[in-house]
Amino acid sequence: MQNADPSTDLGDAALPTAVVSLKVIEALANAPHGLGVTQLSNLLGMPKARAHRHLSALREHGYVTQDATSNHYRVGWQLYLLGRACVGRFDLMTLAKPALQRLRDEVGQTIVIASYADDSVIVIDFLRGTSPIEITLRPGSRFPHNTSAQGKVVLAFGPDDVRDGFLSAPLAQSTPLSITDANALRAEIDTVRARGWSDAPEQLFTGINALAAPLLQADGSLFGTLAIVGSIHYLPASADPQHVESLLRTSREISAMLGFQTD
Repeated sequence: MQNADPSTDLGDAALPTAVVSLKVIEALANAPHGLGVTQLSNLLGMPKARAHRHLSALREHGYVTQDATSNHYRVGWQLYLLGRACVGRFDLMTLAKPALQRLRDEVGQTIVIASYADDSVIVIDFLRGTSPIEITLRPGSRFPHNTSAQGKVVLAFGPDDVRDGFLSAPLAQSTPLSITDANALRAEIDTVRARGWSDAPEQLFTGINALAAPLLQADGSLFGTLAIVGSIHYLPASADPQHVESLLRTSREISAMLGFQTD
């Protein structure tokens, strides 16, 4: 059992709530495998009930996530967006900008980097396309996994508990072409995993398609997704092999920046 560090003992209930929440986030950020409520309360020297209240509030707003198997808490997508906005210490869009610009110039469409939560993908940032019909996305926008190309990548390459949890719930319908049958979605996930990329022609928005591929971290886990987004006129339902080749090459290049190495 971990002992509380006196320098981080938060047993004093008079401390401002915001300070306690920041200390909770700091502890989770320094725990690669996450922390349970008991571990966190011992580490910070606070009652379990108080730790649980902070974790629940932070989870509700996307600052932490909870592993369905271990019940451990980890930092979430909203914290990534906040850290990126405040510090830019690890700005993937800047780091990968040359690769993203090459991809944009090759395909002419909007290029999107996204993270993910249990039920959706979250846009981190995008690079505007050059085609006459330009697609823009607001950072922080969320789209269901089953209706988006990026979400299918998450279900194919992301954590098992995310996939299993998502498939156990009713599937949203954004357009008449959205996949709302769990068995059909499982078959689609298998296809995405086998070929290494996904698409979603008019499944999220009518007239819009996307091609997406995974961005992998050093340990092989999913960091997020890279996508080409455009009008169905420029990204038809039958994907252009050159678009797919450019997407996969760029996703491998950015994954290498994240530390992922292929055999």
